[in-house]
Amino acid sequence: MTCGFSIGFRAESLYKHSQSTPPNTPSSSTMSKPVAFITGSSNGGIGAALCRSFITKGYIVYATARSVEAMSELTHENVRKLAVDVTDDLSVANGIKQVYAETEGIDILISNAGYSHVGPLLDIPFEEGLKVVQTNFFGFVRLVKNVVPLMAKRKQGTVVAIGSILGEMATPFQGFYNASKAALHSYTETLRMECQPLKVNVILVAPGSIKSNISVKSAYTVPEDSFYKSFEKQIKHVMYQSQTKGYGVMDTDEFASIVVRKVTSSKPPQYLSLGGFATKMWILKWLPRTAALAIIWSLAQQEPKPGTYGPM
Repeated sequence: MTCGFSIGFRAESLYKHSQSTPPNTPSSSTMSKPVAFITGSSNGGIGAALCRSFITKGYIVYATARSVEAMSELTHENVRKLAVDVTDDLSVANGIKQVYAETEGIDILISNAGYSHVGPLLDIPFEEGLKVVQTNFFGFVRLVKNVVPLMAKRKQGTVVAIGSILGEMATPFQGFYNASKAALHSYTETLRMECQPLKVNVILVAPGSIKSNISVKSAYTVPEDSFYKSFEKQIKHVMYQSQTKGYGVMDTDEFASIVVRKVTSSKPPQYLSLGGFATKMWILKWLPRTAALAIIWSLAQQEPKPGTYGPM
């Protein structure tokens, strides 16, 4: 999840091997339309909202998620659904090949698929941590490897990485997510510089708290032998608080509309951060690092109000 001081288990989970809806032969009228390729597009999430917003801009949208069925609410004629697993080399390659076989090429690539596992670092199984990094970081790397060379040949295209403000300032009980987003941010900034001579735009989006259905699907229990058993309420609070008005959560469609407007403008920004807690995080970044982290840890230890550490 891309949120200010919270986490969800899945911003989007993805499925192995490329798989598509029954093929539709693109008409000459759709071939001339710009093409957006968006990962993590399942119902109720940021990706689906981005798909809808791109459609209003006249784009052909290739929406990807764990399965085609997970994108059932995307019914517009300009949406083409693919099942692409960003943790699988062949699945990503096949999905990209299909798009280039049906269109003149991808104009905008949005890497939005993500995964997280809440909890103290000492309690998170290595396999879960690896899954977080494989999805959030290496998933983007796979997309870049398959798409950017093709954009470079056309000397046009825009790559958008959906990071998180948690990639800029760590918060407790979501360490692997923080680390994966920090790696994503650094990689994206390097890619931006290296893509300048290739005429390919690279944009980093660092959302704060954005409304989604993630917290509803989440569940967490501190292991009985955990050193952090006394923090169970605080850990659950981290998961759910981002979806509250008090936390400044931004409407998903509003977020998507702003992002799409910015990335499709004649002068797209290199960096964009918006959503709940984004401004506060920006202020914290200007403080001495140790002071900022001390404030964050102090907030994490506070006893949450009743009803704010479970499903809303």
